[in-house]
Amino acid sequence: MRTNPSFGIVDETLGTLARGMLPRLRHVFEQHQALHRQAVEAIVNESSEEAPSRGEVIDALRDLLLESVEVFPDYHVVLGLTDSCGLHFMDGYWPAVRFNGDDGVIEVTVES
Repeated sequence: MRTNPSFGIVDETLGTLARGMLPRLRHVFEQHQALHRQAVEAIVNESSEEAPSRGEVIDALRDLLLESVEVFPDYHVVLGLTDSCGLHFMDGYWPAVRFNGDDGVIEVTVES
């Protein structure tokens, strides 16, 4: 183990784990536009009783902005979005979309 005065104790296994996830993180950032669109489409589909119109998807793409990216050791990725206009979600709530290692949407949640 190494001690870093500004960060406390760093476990070497965490560094190895993080390095193993870097290729997945790099892929997410290279494909962020496509993944953002896929996430927004999943959110709109999940929250609509009928098939959403193209206009609804376009509005949501403009308004739901990528705010966070979480990468997990199983290569799942969660994109957290924020509602920039406050029309899609109540204040204090935001959508998140989980992707599997092949960029397939596996879960849409609304978090608070």
